Amino acid sequence: MIETLCGWSASRTRGAVQAVLRLALGGPARRSARVGGWWPAAFMFALANLSTPAVSAEIGVAMVEPSGFTALLRDGIQSYAKSLPDCSVRFAYAPQGEGEKQVEQIRQFIAAKVDALVVLPADTTTNATITRLAQDADIPLVYANNGPREDWFAGRVAFVLSNDLVAGRLQMRKLAQMLDGKGRVAIIQGPPSHTASALRTQGAKEVAAAFPGISIVAEGVADWERKKAAALVAGWLAHGTAPDAIVANNDEMAIGAADAVDAAGIPTDRILIGGVDATPDGLRAMQHKRMAVTVYQNAGLQARRAIDDALKLVRHEPVQQYDWVPFELVTDRMSTTHFSR
Repeated sequence: MIETLCGWSASRTRGAVQAVLRLALGGPARRSARVGGWWPAAFMFALANLSTPAVSAEIGVAMVEPSGFTALLRDGIQSYAKSLPDCSVRFAYAPQGEGEKQVEQIRQFIAAKVDALVVLPADTTTNATITRLAQDADIPLVYANNGPREDWFAGRVAFVLSNDLVAGRLQMRKLAQMLDGKGRVAIIQGPPSHTASALRTQGAKEVAAAFPGISIVAEGVADWERKKAAALVAGWLAHGTAPDAIVANNDEMAIGAADAVDAAGIPTDRILIGGVDATPDGLRAMQHKRMAVTVYQNAGLQARRAIDDALKLVRHEPVQQYDWVPFELVTDRMSTTHFSR
């Protein structure tokens, strides 16, 4: 039995066989075959043609230069595409914030006649241009991990995302509970142009506002980077701003904050630090008590859904325009093996 043909289910294959037989026989597919007649030959002709995959798709993946969580996404996309018959991927990378370079990469993919595009934006300000280019070329487009701020798009466009507002809320709510609802909080943000950074910060601030005893005493941008976060926090500490908790928009910046706290000789339990993503490095920091909380973002599932949605759009099959992948709270009391990728 043929179970899958680049996404074809067994039931669809059986239905297609019956359809070909109806055409060959001029009526409903018969249950019995005439030995030595032409019915078996028609059946074998139909089956032989259906043994060829219906779709052979090449997907162009344009993404921000991979590091931390985006490296996990890249690896997940590559691994999953290799596991599928007749599906290949080509990667192009652009530095964070260099949206115009990513737009040029999209143009090159379109010129190369890829069958679909998966985009992890380098800069959300150029997403409208990317969407227009894909629509003008009639090429399916899937945004993964970070999408445009608009709510709806015409054409074959889909989004595989996790709700970053929820991530910020989960992270801040747990830290507020650990502080017994009272304390000074600092926030380390990712790039201002990145939707995830803005929403995670918004979610954290919403929860903090619900606790009268919690105040936000410092904010700064570290662009998802560990070293920049360490320098930012070192500056706060040097100027006398010693928060009770630090909320970082991702694990890399949370680890950078922990590095600065360690360098200042402050005990790890004196300042609670929270991150987002539950990367392998983040989970190790949790195990060593350098971080108090993180929020698991499922890179493997985002990768699989991005490829699956792209293939469905190539076949003109319906997909959910917003394909949500849930976040999960991780604390030091939970088994980090549950969040292995």
